[in-house]
Amino acid sequence: MAEVAISLPFRVDPYGKIAVSTDQQKIYADRVRSVLGTALKERVMQPLFGTEIPYSVFSTQEDASILIERETQAAFETQLPLLSLQSVTTTFDEFTGIISVSTVYDLPNNTQVETVIGIAYIQGTNPIYQETL
Repeated sequence: MAEVAISLPFRVDPYGKIAVSTDQQKIYADRVRSVLGTALKERVMQPLFGTEIPYSVFSTQEDASILIERETQAAFETQLPLLSLQSVTTTFDEFTGIISVSTVYDLPNNTQVETVIGIAYIQGTNPIYQETL
């Protein structure tokens, strides 16, 4: 029997039911984005869910890259144990002000997947004005 999970972003299907997915790659990509995009202590009654990655925007590029890699590895070990992390790539584009992070990991069925964690647009000292998962 195939695994069924709520499809993100959350939406209602044409029949008025919550949209779900049975696609294993989509289900795990949603879980990776959820864990890595959530700040520690952000979830009510689950203070250990998430990472310190959202705080990396207050660091230098080098420190942010190190923090993102360390937090991603820890999250896969503790919160995503069914997945096998292969690599984390952090890219900083100073011209456009874009930070992007992607992960490559193996699913339980040994299929290798690449998932973009998020993209943040930063300009000068202004706060981040858009984030896409």
